[in-house]
Amino acid sequence: MPAGTSHHLPVTIRVAHCETDLRKVLAVRAAAAGGAGAKAADPAPETWDERPNATLLLAESRVDGEPLGSLRIILAGERGRLAVQDRIDLPAVLKADSIAEASRLAVRPGRNATLVRLMLWKAFHRYCLAAQADTMLIAVREPADRQYEWLGFRDPQSGPIRFAPDGRGAATHRLMVLGVFEARERALGVGHPLHDFFFVERHPEIDLLAVVDPNGAAHRVPRHAGLPDHAGIAAQLQEVAIV
Repeated sequence: MPAGTSHHLPVTIRVAHCETDLRKVLAVRAAAAGGAGAKAADPAPETWDERPNATLLLAESRVDGEPLGSLRIILAGERGRLAVQDRIDLPAVLKADSIAEASRLAVRPGRNATLVRLMLWKAFHRYCLAAQADTMLIAVREPADRQYEWLGFRDPQSGPIRFAPDGRGAATHRLMVLGVFEARERALGVGHPLHDFFFVERHPEIDLLAVVDPNGAAHRVPRHAGLPDHAGIAAQLQEVAIV
């Protein structure tokens, strides 16, 4: 497939910027947890949603704007701690890395659920490139970790690191990593069926530069604006060659 091939998909991905967007994220989490028709009585954001080093990605339907999925990205290093560090100490091999943690993946059940999940992961990778993160980190419930092995994620050290997300009880989650710049070479080397989707096809529906104001009007993030950290990172995506 030629580089730069553009595909128009029924799902859009953008950064959540306002209170209305946050309510959409919470609604998606409630639906993902309880089924397509589920609604939380009074959903509230988590502490990590509002940290200065956190960014929420929001997937929506191109047809009617219905929220379809969300993913939280947390940047480590001088920007702050990772959410997973509330539960475990990072292994020494990761402490010198610039890490981006993906968590709270939520996808509303339905026909486009798989596509939404893949587009959120592609957006996460693009965000990491712009943020100059070295490593993508996830904590995955077993046995779903096998799906992420298929995507290239692996243990950060010789043996698996498992932990209980609530800090007690059985260890049900596994810490996994994938190098941001390793991802493309790894997919190419094994002939991964999603290589073109992630690294060749252009998906203009993934727009991490657009801001939607409270009135619903979209505009582009100006480079000179005094932006919060996550919006400044998004602006750098204009310089990213891999789409």
